[in-house]
Amino acid sequence: MATVAMDEVSPAKLKILMIHGYTETGESFRADIPGLEAALQKSFPAAPTPGFHPAYPGGAELVYPTGTWRLKPTDWARYIPGTDPGYGWFYKVTDDDEFPGLLDGLQRLGDLMRTQGPFAGVIGYSQGGFLTGLIASMLEPGREEIFEKVAIESGGIPFPASFKGVEPIKFAISCCGFAGLSPRYKAFYSPKISAPLLHVNGRLDDIVYDKRSRTLIDATTGTEEEKVLIHPGGHTVPTTKLYTDAMIMFIRGKLAE
Repeated sequence: MATVAMDEVSPAKLKILMIHGYTETGESFRADIPGLEAALQKSFPAAPTPGFHPAYPGGAELVYPTGTWRLKPTDWARYIPGTDPGYGWFYKVTDDDEFPGLLDGLQRLGDLMRTQGPFAGVIGYSQGGFLTGLIASMLEPGREEIFEKVAIESGGIPFPASFKGVEPIKFAISCCGFAGLSPRYKAFYSPKISAPLLHVNGRLDDIVYDKRSRTLIDATTGTEEEKVLIHPGGHTVPTTKLYTDAMIMFIRGKLAE
């Protein structure tokens, strides 16, 4: 009698969605933050390496998708001739309160999270930091019903269909992120985002300056000390040990809850 071989079940991995900023690609974002990726891989190794997380014996897996909109050199003011203009998750326009193409970007990210998940967390930078806030909000219990109410009352955007069925995340880190202030996006921020979201911002950031980053900080619950990490640099993701240790401490704390 033939024996049916059982498929070997792969050990669970700590999957983290890494969302790049405007003018980047998934590959270029990964190349920009080797210190953070190395720290995450070292802190969450695969079993039987000492120190592996019992809930994630497969170790850490970072997923770097590329945005939906192919950019042209004229799409950004600081373009360096001869370089790849990269991608965006939506188009950048003069009005900071509107984000043309946003629903297409969310469609891609929701499809990815639903088909390649479950993801334990999300880390995003700049445009990706903005999107990290949206994802943290959408995956909260009861948020879809809020979208339905706001759509009726004030013409807000519908709940992105691709996020229906996406499993909740345990943590989110928004680097140089911001919020969308148009009434169309009210459902993301009212009531405030209560999901575990850490804000990592640069003191010298001249792109997402303090007042703009504050829009997302103020849209989340929790004390300043618990939810905000300020580094001395500019519009970057800090990758020195002091700051990667702080981000990993935040992640460990949320995984333990």
